[in-house]
Amino acid sequence: MLATGAAVTIPLPLLEIMLNESGTAYAQPNTPVSPLYVTWFFGNGTLPGRWKPARTGSGSAWELSPQLQPLAALKSHLTVITGLENKLVVPGFEHPTGSAGATTGAPLDGNAVRAASIDQVVADAISAGTPYRSLEVGLTPATPGGPQDSLHTVSHKGPHSRNNPEFDPRAVFNRLFMGGAQPDPGDDGADQAEKLAKVRRSVLDSILQDGASLKQRLGTADRQRVEQHLESIRAIERRLEATPSGGSPAACSSPAAPSAGKDVQSEAPPAVNTAMVELSALALACERTRVLSFMFSLPAAHVYYRHLASDMNDDFHDTICHGDPGDQSGQPRVDKGVIYTMRCLNEFLTKLKSTPHGSSNLLDHALVFVTSDTAWGKVHTKAEWPVLFAGKAGGRLRGDEHHNFPGENLSKALLTVAQIMGSTAREIGVDAGRVTSPLAGIQV
Repeated sequence: MLATGAAVTIPLPLLEIMLNESGTAYAQPNTPVSPLYVTWFFGNGTLPGRWKPARTGSGSAWELSPQLQPLAALKSHLTVITGLENKLVVPGFEHPTGSAGATTGAPLDGNAVRAASIDQVVADAISAGTPYRSLEVGLTPATPGGPQDSLHTVSHKGPHSRNNPEFDPRAVFNRLFMGGAQPDPGDDGADQAEKLAKVRRSVLDSILQDGASLKQRLGTADRQRVEQHLESIRAIERRLEATPSGGSPAACSSPAAPSAGKDVQSEAPPAVNTAMVELSALALACERTRVLSFMFSLPAAHVYYRHLASDMNDDFHDTICHGDPGDQSGQPRVDKGVIYTMRCLNEFLTKLKSTPHGSSNLLDHALVFVTSDTAWGKVHTKAEWPVLFAGKAGGRLRGDEHHNFPGENLSKALLTVAQIMGSTAREIGVDAGRVTSPLAGIQV
């Protein structure tokens, strides 16, 4: 407890002392290390002609497409799934119904979703015992501002009950460390941030004695892991403290200095992505949660990728996706935006792969479900919906594969995710989104 009354909690990573000799299960009570799940969502779709790999198969039998090239170093952990169709897209409401279909398998009920999203289905199977049943973060709050639930988040506890993402890295940091209770959904973290500022010392400083005592009881490898873990938290904290609220660089900084504050200019800046990537990996590594939703951008996001090039200072949704000439393989500015999106995804996946967890790393233990709210944004196509599984899901995915399922229901990808994650669900979805079998040949 700090002098202000705020509680500080420093979660630990998964240490060797906690595991059996093979590092695959907890020593007490000898239960397997749980798989981890992430929904990684980006708005406005892709260029299907540059997203879909030319060949199917595994290993050298297939190659990454141009828009997946930023993930080349992680090819062994990728399962690309193409040919799927979102059967729930409604003309005139393509983005909200597309997002709902891609994450819940159900149509809208007026302006609200009708079913729990896939992350919450997974949470039912793997979240018991964690401080947070699920954690929802976002890179940019840019949105068309429509009334539909599915335009403002991709995580839904159930009908008419959404989990709103947190877009401020400081608020996420405070949630992870300042107390252990689930915060009020309306709390923006400002009160906790003010308490932390008044204390005028790092949250780490308040537990140094506990940390020193713990390290005396650990082996060499665990001591090194704890030291690296605490230093990574310190680095995040320093970066956040160095940037004022509102997302603007400090007056004495270079105008190009990155900001780790909330994105208030709808730009999806790299610095905010880095901060959210580090915090998300920390939350998963310490099992503050096993289920995460990372909203790179929301459905139909009115985002501006000004930092990419001088010709990108336009609304990506309205002007670039819908307005630029070209076909499914030939909208250069759309391509530039999707490539940037995949670079940010690569940063997230690379961080997971470099973070130790059990006998391997976070990416080996995770299933990251990557999707969007449309296929080709220019005319809102519903065929060739972008779907990517990243990670090995604790050995339940082989990786390094491309599967093509022409015309198959997108909801089958959701049921596949649920069953890989250990859910007993035998069907998923509502109406045209209802399916009773997963995609064949995906799960080991």
